[in-house]
Amino acid sequence: MTRILWLALAASACLLAACATSHYVRPDEVTEWDYTYSDTDMKLLAEKMVLSLADLSLPLGKDGAKPTLAFLNIGNRTSQHIDTEGISEKILVALVKLGKFRIVDRDLLKQQAKEIALQETQRIDVEGAVKLGNLIGADYFLAGDVMSIEKTKGATTLAYYKLTMRLVNVRTSEIVWADEQELKKKSSKAWYE
Repeated sequence: MTRILWLALAASACLLAACATSHYVRPDEVTEWDYTYSDTDMKLLAEKMVLSLADLSLPLGKDGAKPTLAFLNIGNRTSQHIDTEGISEKILVALVKLGKFRIVDRDLLKQQAKEIALQETQRIDVEGAVKLGNLIGADYFLAGDVMSIEKTKGATTLAYYKLTMRLVNVRTSEIVWADEQELKKKSSKAWYE
């Protein structure tokens, strides 16, 4: 009896020890655990969007320098918590490295937008956007949305993600560039989950 008890305790200890593991993985390693949005999805969508922007040919800015972009925000139109600031930062860093545009600091942009919104009834309309663009020296606003559609049938879930972005001329409100990047993921649960 004592021997069985010791074996059961030893087996339990081994199982508990096996469950509690942690190790580093490479940041570029693909995350494919389930259908939910992941760091890999963020990287893929941001990369594709920056490649599209890299092909864009815009006229020089007001002072003959590279065009100046003000990155507004990326809206989250999904049922999941998606760190849209993370996507924005990933795209922003890649655009700065690209060297094709001058980029307005996002914190300065947010601060100026709040001040204009407070002065003009808590929202920024087209006139307010032009005022904001002139105030911060931007030629274009960059903004977008991420959306998703999820379908489940039995133990299988299919998730579709789309990042849509647009570049808007500050003075004319004309959309001078727009693109969308898509991902589709399929996940199946095991019978014991």
